[in-house]
Amino acid sequence: MAISEDVQNELSQLQPYIDRYLELCRVFGMDSAKYNRLMSIPATAKLLGVARETIDLWLLDPGFPRILVGNSHQVRLRQGDVFAYLKDKAVHWYKEIPSDDWSDE
Repeated sequence: MAISEDVQNELSQLQPYIDRYLELCRVFGMDSAKYNRLMSIPATAKLLGVARETIDLWLLDPGFPRILVGNSHQVRLRQGDVFAYLKDKAVHWYKEIPSDDWSDE
């Protein structure tokens, strides 16, 4: 089966991102097979030691990474993406603080 020229062009445009991802996996010692594992919401909650409702709240954030699988669009979460999201939230926690509309200033 031959790949069309358009598809080859799109794939070549993605190559720098793929290379960067693999480089980061090597730098952080991430086993790409393990961190690319797709997990259900309950499995993710169990892995992180949080309630399922916590994952449901995170899913309200459009920036929370998710994959919709199959015709029923079941939510699956890639382990590495969830860890990266949480790390980013931990580093930039101050951006999530609501403004104080009650201040005297």
